[in-house]
Amino acid sequence: MVFSSNNILFRITKIIDIAFVAVLFFSIAYCFGYYLNVFFTNFYGLDFIKKTNAVLLLEVLSQIVCIAVVIYIGRNIVELIPSPLDGINGLVHKQLKELKSGAFFTIFIIMFQYSMQDKLALIKKRREKNEDA
Repeated sequence: MVFSSNNILFRITKIIDIAFVAVLFFSIAYCFGYYLNVFFTNFYGLDFIKKTNAVLLLEVLSQIVCIAVVIYIGRNIVELIPSPLDGINGLVHKQLKELKSGAFFTIFIIMFQYSMQDKLALIKKRREKNEDA
């Protein structure tokens, strides 16, 4: 396979644009994720021990539904932000697959859902305890 200098420059530009999109997803996911976590912490509280696994799972599922909506909104926001690299070395920013997938955003926003992670850890701990008994 022969690589021309134009092809190499295009790929380098594309990689930098992917990094740009990842930074945008991370930044927006941090903002949305932080406030979403605060909302659910205030709404459901932190008294996980007193709740049954079924109640905790319903809370987690409601959080996942909200996360899905926020991911949709966040992905659309990122798509609207123009890239400073658009048009350089033949790059068309709107055609970037990573821009439309939202995988970065999903990973980042779930990473900031501490209350959800704590609930899932407690459910796992309880299940392991029941299996050992």
